[in-house]
Amino acid sequence: MKFLAYPNIIKSLTILASISILLVINLAYYFFDIRSKNFAPLVPKADCIVVLGAAVWPQGQPSPVLSDRLLRAVSLYKMQIAPKIICTGGIGKYPPSEAQVSKNFLINHGVPEKDILYENITTSTAQQSSQVKLICQQQGFNSVALVTSFFHQRRAIRIFQLAGVPNIFDARCVHTPYQDLNFWCIREALFLAKLNWPQWTILGLFLAIFIIRKLSF
Repeated sequence: MKFLAYPNIIKSLTILASISILLVINLAYYFFDIRSKNFAPLVPKADCIVVLGAAVWPQGQPSPVLSDRLLRAVSLYKMQIAPKIICTGGIGKYPPSEAQVSKNFLINHGVPEKDILYENITTSTAQQSSQVKLICQQQGFNSVALVTSFFHQRRAIRIFQLAGVPNIFDARCVHTPYQDLNFWCIREALFLAKLNWPQWTILGLFLAIFIIRKLSF
């Protein structure tokens, strides 16, 4: 029986199923790829180190996630990977701003104040990428070592690339299992699937067309 004799709903279900399959495959790939990246890579020398903000806890204390990112930045600074550090992040649930807490933390860990730049108005990675690009243009920075959590690194680099930040080096930090890291990896996999939706949607449509043609014979 020719496929054209099937109800149109069958074609619609074929397309929906094909796109859904590609979505599930992409989510699984993103999750396992992100989960495998909980290690600190070697970082080439850069013009600056960028630390993405994270939650501030009551009484202005950095959350464990933010502390891990800042300790990584301190380590890279002391290794002379870059002479300047840019802190990012505005005020979240608790004041002060993530950038201000980050600056205080860095100073307390031996980074001179003169080597710290910051912006304290952003509330998302996309906003931070735009502000970092502006700072880099003002300071003449042509390369950045981007410090964020290992599970956030892939998406952060992509967002910074889309913003036009030049020469981004992976300087991710690791996290020990003080919390459910799988939850954060799943969350980032969902964000990446949303960010890259044209890719898996188009592949799903091609798969649907292939199936429909096969069933037509």
